[in-house]
Amino acid sequence: MSKQVNYSLEMANTWEDLYAHVELEGVDIGPGDAIQLHHVPVDLPYGQKRRFTGKASYFKASSLKRWFIRTFSRFEITMLYEVSFSSTRFSKQRARELDLQKKS
Repeated sequence: MSKQVNYSLEMANTWEDLYAHVELEGVDIGPGDAIQLHHVPVDLPYGQKRRFTGKASYFKASSLKRWFIRTFSRFEITMLYEVSFSSTRFSKQRARELDLQKKS
């Protein structure tokens, strides 16, 4: 069962910013809930910032789905452990490896 709510969408596609932020009126979104925006522009020309309003469908998750997502989403954070934010050491080492491959 869905509920119709109003939304406000702010989009930017500039040199400084690239984002799309949605605010829903009168809805407290929880784990597993789904939102479908209606009549949303799919692209924004470069250099523009715009604000849109319209209607959205809000689908509330069941109690079982909420429990499942709360329980197992904690394990998803481990995917971030594989990401490295220091590229200096890797890039120098990788550059040496590529240089050695070119010489052989």
